Amino acid sequence: MLTNASTRRLVGVQSSTTLRADPLDIMLTMYKDCLNSHPLETKVITGGILAFLGDAIAQSKEVQYDEKRAISFVSFDAMYRAVQCSLFPEIIRVCDGHYLAMLFPNIDMHSLATVEQTIANQFIVVPFIYYPVFFTFTGYLQGLSIDAIFDRAQTTLFPLLRRNWLFWIPVQYFQFGYVEESMQIPFLCVAGLAWTFILSSFAGSAVQTTVQDDSIVDMEAETYKTMKKEF
Repeated sequence: MLTNASTRRLVGVQSSTTLRADPLDIMLTMYKDCLNSHPLETKVITGGILAFLGDAIAQSKEVQYDEKRAISFVSFDAMYRAVQCSLFPEIIRVCDGHYLAMLFPNIDMHSLATVEQTIANQFIVVPFIYYPVFFTFTGYLQGLSIDAIFDRAQTTLFPLLRRNWLFWIPVQYFQFGYVEESMQIPFLCVAGLAWTFILSSFAGSAVQTTVQDDSIVDMEAETYKTMKKEF
């Protein structure tokens, strides 16, 4: 039986342990609580904040900060996170591995489901939903005409897709295969911080710029050596 003194010492030890708790663990616990109580709002806000940071990093090398460009990227990312909240559960439900199981019956269903989900998102959703909406939405917010939006998409879509697949296929395979479903969109938001930097740097703002020869190889192929992009 614990005496009053023992009880006070025990409480003191527990309080001391709480005070010494890792701040990252405390923040993660608070974040998970927000996900549980307000999942959609938390994911949208997370996406918007990280999109803002990614674009800010991309614009840090420029002379003047483009507010319209930042607003367009943040707005699009926040909107798309809301779409993902409805889209991912359906992808996970439909792409459960049974399609590939007909071709690879000896591979475990979890691995096949992960591949199916990655393929569905990267080769159906991304080229036919994500990028059409991205170019239309951000172009409109940046004040581009329909023709300018189309030209911008025509010029950059396929180079962006190649970069998208190189970056996101391994990231998304890990997401679908190893990240718990409730944390998948926050995980993508963090990965999206790096991707938003790539996307913003490549797609740019609604200001006409000339691509310099020394940046061509880094951006894509030799065919872009004399290309001017209107963003």
